[in-house]
Amino acid sequence: MQVWPANKIRVHLGVALSFAALGLIGALASAWSWPNAVVGAVVGAVLGAGWYLWMAGTYHRRRSLVSTPFPAAWRQILERRVDFYRRLPVDGEARRRFEDDVRIFLAEQNIYGAGQGARQLEIDDETRLLIASSAAILGHGMPKFEWPRLRDIVVHPRAFDEDYASEDHANITGMVHYQGPILYSERDLALGFRRHDGHNVGLHELAHVLDMADGHVDGVPIGAAWASSAPWLEVITDRLRKLRTHRYANTLRDYAGTNEAEFFAVAVETFFERPHKLRDKDPELYAMLRDYFGQDPGAS
Repeated sequence: MQVWPANKIRVHLGVALSFAALGLIGALASAWSWPNAVVGAVVGAVLGAGWYLWMAGTYHRRRSLVSTPFPAAWRQILERRVDFYRRLPVDGEARRRFEDDVRIFLAEQNIYGAGQGARQLEIDDETRLLIASSAAILGHGMPKFEWPRLRDIVVHPRAFDEDYASEDHANITGMVHYQGPILYSERDLALGFRRHDGHNVGLHELAHVLDMADGHVDGVPIGAAWASSAPWLEVITDRLRKLRTHRYANTLRDYAGTNEAEFFAVAVETFFERPHKLRDKDPELYAMLRDYFGQDPGAS
């Protein structure tokens, strides 16, 4: 995510100044008296300032946020729980940007526990940081990508069912509603960062968000250069057929064969969790994900 995109800021400032200038020119060009001309100029200035604060305010808040030291307690959690972060050079630009992405995500997203009143799940920093780290991992090679805002993230204590109840038979570890919240099982979120078995619900559900961001749930993520090209569509069709006939073993887990959207989400999990395996077993799919995410986790 961008902290201070200079080009965007200049555009917004230019629009704001244009409002002010138009207000002044309009006032002076009219037959108004000087008091009315002053009022017109003030109105233009107010509109311009309002536009600038509305459009550029996010980046001012981000710049203020990252100007403070990253919390030492948060850094300790990331070092202990997030392998991706731990592999980044200490005191390097990549680690600093990861930390910035984490705290921007936490500042701009609403994360809270399921339930109400005394029965509402209390969310600790570790759970919040694992969710934010999922976003920072996916976006690490796409510094200009912006996660959709105003999407609630609701954390359940463990797996839940279709009625969002955490019963013994429940097996849903995460879910994304098209225009609603992201749901996570706290237990399974933690396991995903502990096991490294190609199943990470933090990455999985945010991969769905990438897929949905263009208005379609079809396994094609937003902004992919190959999104509308025949090769990617051919890859999805071919791999789904192989998964459904059990001829794509030991690469992606079987759940990837559910549909195009789940194929992409599982492929993303595998790309980050077991990159060497995916690169060796399916170099074509690996290369497409490498180009999209701007990362090559299998190179290390």
